[in-house]
Amino acid sequence: MMQKKHMRLVRAGKFLKLFKKDTQYATPIFRIDQKRKNLQFIIAFKLEDDDFYVLNRSEKGYSKELKRIKVFTKSQLYNAMAKVPIKARETIQILQVPSDKKLLKDYVTYYDKASIDWLTFGKKANLDDVYDPFRDAHSALFHSDDSDNAISYDDYQGIQDFHPFSVLDNHAQALPCRYQDPIRQKIVSLQLMGWYFLGQQLKISWKPDNQLNARWRSSVVAIDRKTRRYFFQGNIYQEKGTDPVFLENLSFDCDLKNSRAAKAEFDRFIQEIKEQERVALLKLR
Repeated sequence: MMQKKHMRLVRAGKFLKLFKKDTQYATPIFRIDQKRKNLQFIIAFKLEDDDFYVLNRSEKGYSKELKRIKVFTKSQLYNAMAKVPIKARETIQILQVPSDKKLLKDYVTYYDKASIDWLTFGKKANLDDVYDPFRDAHSALFHSDDSDNAISYDDYQGIQDFHPFSVLDNHAQALPCRYQDPIRQKIVSLQLMGWYFLGQQLKISWKPDNQLNARWRSSVVAIDRKTRRYFFQGNIYQEKGTDPVFLENLSFDCDLKNSRAAKAEFDRFIQEIKEQERVALLKLR
């Protein structure tokens, strides 16, 4: 049965301030609260059999039996991990336990993959290594410097799994569109080339159609925190700074020979954003 006593999962590297090359950097630490002082932990691990072991005061220093379990403070954890047999150190799980010894055994377990998935996706998690489409997203004007990462389309040819919106005779072509800016109450001509993932970030390649010799930009797709509208940001006017481009306010010219296919690809792009939103909301729960 899934153990739900622990509600948060962090990594030993960050929690104990280890060097990134440390062999125990990725060791999971299962937390029961967000306290910083007077924390207590036990160490569990696996050997060849299916049972798990804990460090205790037995003759070997560890046992399957949950007796005389050793409890460690945060400062003792790193040295304590060295007491685990070398061949089992990759299986170490550190479990926070309450100060009440009578409750200790209720918090001793070994998490399987399903339980770890529950902890990862069913909590407000540490999102340092996860793309959060809600990060730094808002509807106000973006008065930052133009940092669209202007890139020529040739650079996109080497991107694995690049999805052009419009393809004609096996060649990607720009998809012209109009943007009805709800903030400035203006209509702007843009061109979209396609979408792709860069690491865990969903990005769109585009360029303004109102600027002479404009270059292709690459922008991260985000989600507005208040309205949940999808957008990217960029310099769509010949002015300093960037503005949000809400995808729902884009309309496409219908004279393309493959307009139906282009709209279908854009719909797939929207579905990818919705999947990013679904995963992010699970992690932010």
